[in-house]
Amino acid sequence: MNTSPSNESPEQKPKAKSFEKLTMILAAGALVLSLVNTILIVMNPTAAKVEKFNEDLKTELADTIASFHKKVDGLRSAEVEWQMVLKKAKERPDAIYKVVNTQDGFLTITEVQLPEAAPSN
Repeated sequence: MNTSPSNESPEQKPKAKSFEKLTMILAAGALVLSLVNTILIVMNPTAAKVEKFNEDLKTELADTIASFHKKVDGLRSAEVEWQMVLKKAKERPDAIYKVVNTQDGFLTITEVQLPEAAPSN
């Protein structure tokens, strides 16, 4: 058997292709890693702004919910007060009532006392 350079050549070509393929994969991986790193660096200031915005939004939402609960509590107390008014009105259906604005800004109802007519002799 005679070994010729043509027999060695096919064995070297697959190794070279395998090496080129590995080099391309490593180069692509490095490129992807570089792009991800660049994007993270660029987005870092934006991420801080988004985080601040989210915190502000959470604070505003908590304030709104607290305000809502305060208004609901006010409506509940107003309901209790008006239930007492209706009970009072039921007990004295002939009485005259007047709605009055109190100093704290709430409306309340008071009974108007009419002066009694002096008995004529």
